[in-house]
Amino acid sequence: MRSIFPILAACCLANAGLSADPFPANLNELAIARSKTIVALEFVIERELDRQEGYTYGLIVDEEGTIVVLESMIPSWIPVEKLKNIVGFALPHDDEEYPLVYLGKDYPSGWHLLAFKDELPEGFKSITAFDRAIVNMGDLVFGVGGVGKEMGFDPFVLTGRVAMTKRMPDRQIIMRDDIANPGAPVFNVAGAFVGWTTDSLSFKRIMNVGRETLNITMTNPEESSVALSSEDFFDYLDNIDKDNLDGPRPWIGVSGMQPIDPEVAKYLGIENQAGIVLSEILEASPSSDAGLENNDILITVDGKSLPQFRPDYTVTPYFQKLIRRKKPGDNLSVEVIRGEEHKTFDIVVGAGPKNIREADYRFYEKLGFTVREFLLTDGIRRRLSKEEMNGAIVNFVRRSSAVETAGLRNGDWIKQVEGQVVNSYGDVLDLLDLVELDEERSEFVLLVERNNETSFVRAQLK
Repeated sequence: MRSIFPILAACCLANAGLSADPFPANLNELAIARSKTIVALEFVIERELDRQEGYTYGLIVDEEGTIVVLESMIPSWIPVEKLKNIVGFALPHDDEEYPLVYLGKDYPSGWHLLAFKDELPEGFKSITAFDRAIVNMGDLVFGVGGVGKEMGFDPFVLTGRVAMTKRMPDRQIIMRDDIANPGAPVFNVAGAFVGWTTDSLSFKRIMNVGRETLNITMTNPEESSVALSSEDFFDYLDNIDKDNLDGPRPWIGVSGMQPIDPEVAKYLGIENQAGIVLSEILEASPSSDAGLENNDILITVDGKSLPQFRPDYTVTPYFQKLIRRKKPGDNLSVEVIRGEEHKTFDIVVGAGPKNIREADYRFYEKLGFTVREFLLTDGIRRRLSKEEMNGAIVNFVRRSSAVETAGLRNGDWIKQVEGQVVNSYGDVLDLLDLVELDEERSEFVLLVERNNETSFVRAQLK
């Protein structure tokens, strides 16, 4: 039988090593000073019938008081005019509210940009006031964040080590444990900025309930163990065009991109690089105008081969990132494999179609629902031709309303109103306006499509 004493001795030595704090004695001072780069944000979203409050954290990135916020922290489907009463707070919360202005959303990074209504208030700092550095696997780091408003937005510090770094396609710093709120900074032991925390990862867990074994996925929305590296953070930051926020977006008109698997790459003779299957080239798009066809295999962009990534699906966001860095009117040169041929095409990058945030909406209070205009993304999801993309989409249905009782649901595609075929969003509005204003009307009828099936919705108004 193996002696237990060497094992006990090894455990004692390990514990002794772990008990020695590798962080500097002035960590408290370092963390408090760096917490001044964080702004706790509160805002209100005006919906049809109520106001929804939200809060998140942003990072100050220059001496003018510009603040960046992660894309997921402010819902991107919300029209800008419905985002109200945006204020910022210092960490810790001192009861003073600092009015903020929403500047827009940067398309290449996806970040929301805000700024203090007045100049940068005293007590706040830009992240640029601190050194920046690069960390690697095993390096010590600490993250600074804030607790919720009910606890005064007090700052906190968490420490850890870098478990790994990986390009996916941006360089991500992955810690073993959560290090800060999403949207908060991470530093090395010297206090240099090394990364900006992103959305938290989902972890798979097994839960046993009686005799059942369930695979579940868990996410902590308040904290994150992943950060965008400082070099990639500043690369995005340096390329933000404040004069073009929410302006025309670059677009080439490709849908359903998928990476090719290693076996296919080997067969095609490109085993040392990546390739992307361009599943669907949208009609009348920059890609179709250039001559690209469905199922072309993309292998180079602007003369450079697509690099290999692990996991291989990361090559798709890499290509999307290259497109996002373009501007409408720029040229994008691509090489594809079509059958046994290699072909090169020059795409003139176009301006992207409306997204859901830019769509037109109208709420019919009496009828109890909101419609929005039909978008290209709605047509792509339904695999429609351009000529078929018309009508309107139901965007909100009031609970316990006549239309909900009749079966109307969010996402329904309105194809007829009162028996009249609609060929545009304007047609829908004109017909619904008549129904809404008719005080004598006791019912109305819609023909809607849902999951490729059409049905009539007959709502009783009286």
